[in-house]
Amino acid sequence: MQLDDLQKVWTAHGAALERSLAIDERLLRELLLGKVQRAMRPHLLWRALEVALALVFVVVAAPLLVANLESPRYLLAIGALLVYLVVFVANGVRSLHAGARLDLGAPVTEMQRDLRQLQFAEFRALEWALFGGVVVWLPALLALFEAVTGVPALARVDLAWLLGNLAFGAVVLAAGRWWSRRFVRAEALRPWARRLVDAVSGRGLQTAARQLDELARFERQP
Repeated sequence: MQLDDLQKVWTAHGAALERSLAIDERLLRELLLGKVQRAMRPHLLWRALEVALALVFVVVAAPLLVANLESPRYLLAIGALLVYLVVFVANGVRSLHAGARLDLGAPVTEMQRDLRQLQFAEFRALEWALFGGVVVWLPALLALFEAVTGVPALARVDLAWLLGNLAFGAVVLAAGRWWSRRFVRAEALRPWARRLVDAVSGRGLQTAARQLDELARFERQP
């Protein structure tokens, strides 16, 4: 066999090897991105359910406020509850929108950035749900009881006691959000804060992040 023939065979072999590697890389990328997509579905479904339940509470609470606009108790309690629910729904809708628009055809680094932003959005939503919930747990409980039984529970609550509960919840909310901005949302995120954000973002986002990290490691390999 002549040298030219050997070079042709070698060139053809190299081209076939490159095509095989390209196919393997594409299949691996599709496999990992499929896992990312499947991990995102429960997350989006759960957020949609939360938004729906919050809207149900809005439908239950709003008529109580409209029917008792002259009562300071209802203005304070149901008003605070409706503000909490509106912000809760807005956070849920933002999370749903960000999760649904995650572009699986984008570069891995871009997907990782978008997913990290979604994890921080989830942390902020949970922060509001927890600390804001301290403010409105009593109004929510009384409003639900009144809607189910027809008993004017809020009208029978001592106004000073109601104000004390709302004030205590407002202090907890302010302190919690200060702590979050000071230690968790800082630009230089500490390792424990990063682990906290990962933990509270949910199993679906954690799984998606791991799959993207694996894909990123593979694409960095020479």
